[in-house]
Amino acid sequence: PPLYKNRRFRMYSIAAAILLVLVVVAVVVAVVFNTKDQSTKIVEVDQASLRIAAPTPQPTSSRWRMGVREQVEELVGVDKVGPGAPRPTPYTDALDWILDEDPMQLQKDSPFITQRYLLALLYFSADKDGVWRNCPPNFDDHNDAECEATVFDQDGQQYNDTFARLLSGEPECEWYGVSCPGGDNFVREIELMTNNMTGTLPPELALMPVLQRLSFVNNELTGTLHSEFGSMKHLIDIEFHYNLFTGTVPESFYDADNLIRLNLGGNLLTGTISPQIKNLRSLVGLFTFDNTFSGSIPTEVGDLEYLSYTRWSSNLHSGQIPTEIGQLTNLIELYLQWNKLTGPLPSTVGELTYLEDFFINNNELTGPLPTQLYSMESLTFFYCFDNSFLGTISSLIGSLTNLERLIIRRNFFTGTLPSELMELENITMIWAHYNDFSGTVSEDFCDFYDEPYRLMSFYTDCLPSDLTGPPAVTCVCCTDCCDTVQETCMVNE
Repeated sequence: PPLYKNRRFRMYSIAAAILLVLVVVAVVVAVVFNTKDQSTKIVEVDQASLRIAAPTPQPTSSRWRMGVREQVEELVGVDKVGPGAPRPTPYTDALDWILDEDPMQLQKDSPFITQRYLLALLYFSADKDGVWRNCPPNFDDHNDAECEATVFDQDGQQYNDTFARLLSGEPECEWYGVSCPGGDNFVREIELMTNNMTGTLPPELALMPVLQRLSFVNNELTGTLHSEFGSMKHLIDIEFHYNLFTGTVPESFYDADNLIRLNLGGNLLTGTISPQIKNLRSLVGLFTFDNTFSGSIPTEVGDLEYLSYTRWSSNLHSGQIPTEIGQLTNLIELYLQWNKLTGPLPSTVGELTYLEDFFINNNELTGPLPTQLYSMESLTFFYCFDNSFLGTISSLIGSLTNLERLIIRRNFFTGTLPSELMELENITMIWAHYNDFSGTVSEDFCDFYDEPYRLMSFYTDCLPSDLTGPPAVTCVCCTDCCDTVQETCMVNE
């Protein structure tokens, strides 16, 4: 029969087919297991390389930025920076900057987001009328991060130094006017003096976690003093003098018991100084000059035992100088001039043995100078002109051996100028004109214009009285003679 009909041939063919299938299956299984083994080796190599490679930088995704946004919203409020907040404002400008423009692009868990955002908020709030004078941001060129500015050392001497620009990609501790002396990169001092700052200060500056000093001297900042600043537990120094602040001193300021210096001079502030001033027991310097504060000087000021420098001048203070002033035995400087103070000079001023500068001129003070005044052994400048003092100048004045300037003009002093004035070897100015002195001044004063003495000007009423009458005082050695009636002075030839 034909081969394909051969029974034995068919059996052999079937067996061969089965064998072929088994071979194919064996080959496929071998290939699969070999591939799996190779894949496992590749994965192991990749894992090893990942363990030694540097991590990939955090991407600045919308999700990441949302975390920063939430942090800022929690800091200043959703009403100021949330989706429905008004735009543009300093708050939203600062938010946009830290989200999209800040070259540093801090991560959402950075501990420095708060201070970096608040410094940006300060810039956008206080740059109303133009760029700041020193080291302003350069938003057109982020690579322009370095600048030079003039600053002052602790002795008030100017010098030039190099800083990072505000809102540059550098750490904020390197920005001009920002200091982080604690070594932990947290901002402790902001000092922006004479920097063309306009606009207002944001109250959120009080959220700086460890801020100790705020100094914005000689700018054009407006608005009121924020009560939030009084709650800053680390704050020891406020220097806001020579700006345009208005309103009153918030009561919370009197709770800032860590304050060492409070300088509010040269503004447009009103109201009174609260008796709660007694709470500021750490104060060394208190300055309220050149405002329109009114009311009396609170007696509680006597509780400020560390107070060494204080200026209340050029205000509308009335009433008497409190006797408690004598409790301030650490005083070196006391300015009370250009007010409406009345009554006598309290005898307790004799307790101020460290006082060097004592200014009480241009008030309505009356009565004789207390004898205790001559116990103020450190007294260097004594200005009491333009008051209504009367009586004589005691011969005890010779004990004020450090006195350099004695300015007592336009009062009602009588008698003769004591010869003990010649014991004042450091004296440079004596202005005794427009009083009721009489008699003759010693010619020995003529020697005081030569070394080792330093007398430069000596005024008395030694001109003819009312142009034609005899002079009230005879003084050959005075530099200038005055007419107490006409109130004119001429160089003494």
